[in-house]
Amino acid sequence: MAIDPSLKSHPLYPAWMEFQAADVAYRRMVACGVGNFEEYELAWRELLGRIERVWAKTEAAVMAMPGWQKVKSDVTRLRRSDPLLLYLFQARNVDEHSIAPLAKENDMNLQAKVTENGRVQLSWDPWDRPLLPVANRGVVYQPPRMHLGASIAPLLGKGKAEPRVVAELGMQFYINFLNRVSTEVVRQLT
Repeated sequence: MAIDPSLKSHPLYPAWMEFQAADVAYRRMVACGVGNFEEYELAWRELLGRIERVWAKTEAAVMAMPGWQKVKSDVTRLRRSDPLLLYLFQARNVDEHSIAPLAKENDMNLQAKVTENGRVQLSWDPWDRPLLPVANRGVVYQPPRMHLGASIAPLLGKGKAEPRVVAELGMQFYINFLNRVSTEVVRQLT
């Protein structure tokens, strides 16, 4: 997709480009499905870094603008207290500063049983890709089960990839964040 050259001068353009790169990583996660776990985990790790850079590049672009301090205060409070946002941040830190795994391939528990008529019947558990707890500076952060005060448990469980669910919710949060900054901070200048 070609980018309108006039958008390159917008203060949030670098943050938007990071968000676009996070979306590409997310799409790679989706495309992997139950296929190659290494590619899936690589895309997950890239998404974690890109989504954190959305925050960093936004802050760098608007730090001196009126209205930023209020938005920053609100969002920083959420980033430090919301289980999903905190997990995303800490998982990115673990990825950046350690060699610890962030997700694991599910053991499908494949079983073969011979039936009475001599046929082989296969059974297996629904696949998933569970997130792992991450430890940073001696603090362990469990995979999130809450986001913005609501349970995300119905979105998780067997047959659903936790990194993908968490990625979707995180990306939704950060696109809303970019929209808020665009509306409450950048628009004040025009």
